Amino acid sequence: MVLSPKVFHNPRKVYKLKKVLQSQTSTLCLVCKFFDALTSFNFHLSHHDFALFLKCIFAGRIFLSLYVDDMIIIGDDIDMIAMLKSNLASCFEIKDLGVL
Repeated sequence: MVLSPKVFHNPRKVYKLKKVLQSQTSTLCLVCKFFDALTSFNFHLSHHDFALFLKCIFAGRIFLSLYVDDMIIIGDDIDMIAMLKSNLASCFEIKDLGVL
């Protein structure tokens, strides 16, 4: 954990947050649920970017990039992309905004 230079930090103490914002907690829960859903669809987290998920099989590849509440899905197999959208729609409320 990186602390601001203005914050005093004693490495021998454990700190407790006095207040946690509800939106931060719900966002973290949503990210965990999203990660679990994608890994159940056989996607793997990229080693280079924690917002990039990959699925490579014989039929093709899919890349899913996640940024805040938006995602971009690209790949070379239209059927796999359609199946991914269907699977995500069964777990989350999503809206397809069309092609890039």
